[in-house]
Amino acid sequence: MAVFSSLLIGMTILFGISTQMLLLDININYLKGTQGRLFLICNLLVLLLNMVIPLILPVDLYMKFYVLVVHLPIFFIFLFTTQTSAVKIMFALFTAVFLIYPANAVLTIISKVAKGLYPLGYYLSYVAVCLFILFIIYKHLKTDFNYLIKISNNLSLIKLCLLPLAYYIANYWLGLYNYSTIKSTGVFLLRVLVFIITLIAYVLILDIAKTTREKEGLQEAKMALSKLLISAEHQLSSLQSSQEHSAIYRHDMRHHLALIGGYLSDGDIGKAIEYIKLAQADIDDITPNYYCNNKTVNLILSSFAAKAKSMGVTLLVRADLPKTLPISETELCALLSNGLENAIVAASQVETEESKTVFISCNVHKDNILILIENNYQGNVEMDKGFPLNRRDGHGLGVKSMNMIVEKYKGYCSFQAQNGKFAIRIVLPLMVENYNIK
Repeated sequence: MAVFSSLLIGMTILFGISTQMLLLDININYLKGTQGRLFLICNLLVLLLNMVIPLILPVDLYMKFYVLVVHLPIFFIFLFTTQTSAVKIMFALFTAVFLIYPANAVLTIISKVAKGLYPLGYYLSYVAVCLFILFIIYKHLKTDFNYLIKISNNLSLIKLCLLPLAYYIANYWLGLYNYSTIKSTGVFLLRVLVFIITLIAYVLILDIAKTTREKEGLQEAKMALSKLLISAEHQLSSLQSSQEHSAIYRHDMRHHLALIGGYLSDGDIGKAIEYIKLAQADIDDITPNYYCNNKTVNLILSSFAAKAKSMGVTLLVRADLPKTLPISETELCALLSNGLENAIVAASQVETEESKTVFISCNVHKDNILILIENNYQGNVEMDKGFPLNRRDGHGLGVKSMNMIVEKYKGYCSFQAQNGKFAIRIVLPLMVENYNIK
């Protein structure tokens, strides 16, 4: 009995620590040197100590001091090692106590209807429910909970703490840490009722947080799209201006030829050669490469070919697009520029020179514009719901903006990172009558 209780308590503490880490978005890898080591060592000591005590003291006696030997130490460990505010840790701690109840309820039910499973079946059932709850927290609660504590000030969090605190007090009143009391049917049903009421309140609060988060995300994406389009418009204007300079330069070619002819007539071949080289360099700088029939695409690709070269990256292009396209020049520029910008930067950070490459393909197939951008990258690319995840504030919105442009034209956009190669695939229908552009 004592060993079984010790194992249950150990699993409960592991569940509580894991739940708090998920709810507070604490990653052990992000804790700095000494803080990370202290976090691990101190939590491990609390775990081991509380698994040993039930082997020495009667469980009912030990449970009377559970808050002092488990909750308080873990609270202070999180407080001093994670640099998280006390009220956030308190909210997460009370919530963890609330979320462990389904495992306790399952254990109570099994102890009543399947006594033959004791003790291994009891323990395995408890562990299975704990793992299932952690999975639910990770998949469905973590993001909204993280957002909730991020946007809430201390006063708001104190108010939120009243919810799990009320549950905490109610369970103490109902004999939370008294094994003989909680097994009675009347107390069990009361605890289930309290749990359901608290759960409904949590669902409503987190649903509000989710709605707010989605609205804020949409607003940020719209603002990012607006900035991206403005930037693309300026970039396109600059590229078109460069093309006009090229036309002017070609128009004035007779003056350049006359000057070169003058040098040759005077027998100054050196100056003539030097001037020819300068003129050639100027022409190369302002003359876009020809990749396809679409002038806008040629301008954009030429600009990024020069940028890639300056960063030591090889840009491989395969383009075959018609002269006119149903997508606006600004939005086309935004799509290609944002995709190529990220690809070139990522490729430039690869160590091996031969891997510093970016490939782009633009063509038409079966009434669709197909765009593929591939680049090598180094390190890990975190993906979230099909989009590359960038945890830095203000980053990652360009990808969402690209997706919004594609959705506007009823197209398809996908991002894939695998085996050191990142790929963006975009499909845009050519049939303009299918668009519902506002």
